[in-house]
Amino acid sequence: MKKTRHLPSFLGGFFAALALSACLTTALAASGKVSYNFCNVSLDGTRKITAGQDITASNGQKVPGTILYTDAAGGKTNYLPIRTVSELLGVEIGYDSASKTILLGKQPAPAAPASTPTAKPAQGVPRNARHGDTALIASRGGTLLPDGDPDSYVGNEKLYRDKSGNLVAEWKVGNKDALQTGDKKQLGSLTKDGDYPRNSKGETYGSTLLADYVGYTPDLVHMAPYPPEGRPEGYIREAELEKAGQTMHGLSKENCPHWTPIPLYDSEGKVIGEYRVGCEGHYETEGLTLEEAREVIMKGPTW
Repeated sequence: MKKTRHLPSFLGGFFAALALSACLTTALAASGKVSYNFCNVSLDGTRKITAGQDITASNGQKVPGTILYTDAAGGKTNYLPIRTVSELLGVEIGYDSASKTILLGKQPAPAAPASTPTAKPAQGVPRNARHGDTALIASRGGTLLPDGDPDSYVGNEKLYRDKSGNLVAEWKVGNKDALQTGDKKQLGSLTKDGDYPRNSKGETYGSTLLADYVGYTPDLVHMAPYPPEGRPEGYIREAELEKAGQTMHGLSKENCPHWTPIPLYDSEGKVIGEYRVGCEGHYETEGLTLEEAREVIMKGPTW
């Protein structure tokens, strides 16, 4: 079974760049142009960060979801909050204040004494696996995975597949403790039984920040107002969002429109405006050596 939210080894350099972004905001602002919330971020085909929207940090403060730095030569580099990336990809993160080091992934354990044999890693289904409310998951359209299949786990977390096809940890459904502090403030938008509200057509609507808690993504996804584009508060449909992205996928920089509009709805599904979907950017690597292409990719896409 395909596992999600794992970090491929080739992203090591990417995380190094992300670590720097936490320290260089002031320097970047002084030497070039910095734009906030410029692009969308998708994981395994699912939108996780939306252009024009801030995200909520663990202390409840609103922070940029993405940062775009344009240098003096016009080159563009995208930065994401490192804690957000670690949560999306299921990578442990920590900070060693003594050495001022950001710690990503599992850290090596202290070396055991020479006389102590090294324990072998556990195999198969993890002990003390973390499960969730399977009845609630099933009632929300989720598909349970076999308890005896090691591929049904990430670490010690048991997974299920929601009705959109995403793999999610069972314990997050209906568990307020799984929400970040800022996201808990949105619980009041749900019904008394913790589900998304429905409009007169039976469609659900609400924030994707509560999707893991509710157990699925709503039919109409809430979008905050974005004054720079004159966009009011409203909702979009993920199917239309993905379709718009696919129309631009793989196009060259010269042939790509870079933006495609989709309808913006109210909670009843009535069109009230439009939402601009951005392309994924472009990497110009044709004719470059492997090392040159790697440098281009590490700098980030251009538009």
